[in-house]
Amino acid sequence: MKVRIEEIPGEGLRLDLVEEGRALEALAGDIDFSIASPVEAHLEISRSGSVIDISGDVTAAVSMGCSRCLKEFGFRVSSSFRNRLVIGRVEEREKEKELTREDMDEVVFEGEVLDTREVILEQVVLEIPQKPLCRPDCKGLCPVCGTDLNEARCSCARVERVDPRFAGLRSFKVK
Repeated sequence: MKVRIEEIPGEGLRLDLVEEGRALEALAGDIDFSIASPVEAHLEISRSGSVIDISGDVTAAVSMGCSRCLKEFGFRVSSSFRNRLVIGRVEEREKEKELTREDMDEVVFEGEVLDTREVILEQVVLEIPQKPLCRPDCKGLCPVCGTDLNEARCSCARVERVDPRFAGLRSFKVK
């Protein structure tokens, strides 16, 4: 949904939205997860002069690959957030000055229309773990033969690999 900034009423807007996962994926471009269900969001948007405050909750189910065993798994995204947008030009705000704590929480917004899909997508992306795991104790794949160590043991000989730069430390004794 697109909201014209000048049309935000004084009492603000309350929106309950359901966005299709495919539409958000298309908006994101190249991402390494898929949105497996419609994304539900409750947004509250208010404007005071040149400041737009957006707060709300976003929930969705996503599907992604485990970073250890590479299997697809589902992950539930749930986010409560608060954003502050300041209307203006980036060039005007980039003048050298000492930043305050409030400045760190603000984002410069250029334009006349706020796309709520971008706000929702941002919250989903921020909740994706950097190293997604299908389960905390995932053993991953054997680095030699590629066997999934969660399902079976492999018969590869375990050869301890030591970086030659650290080989001298084997004989180091602490007194």
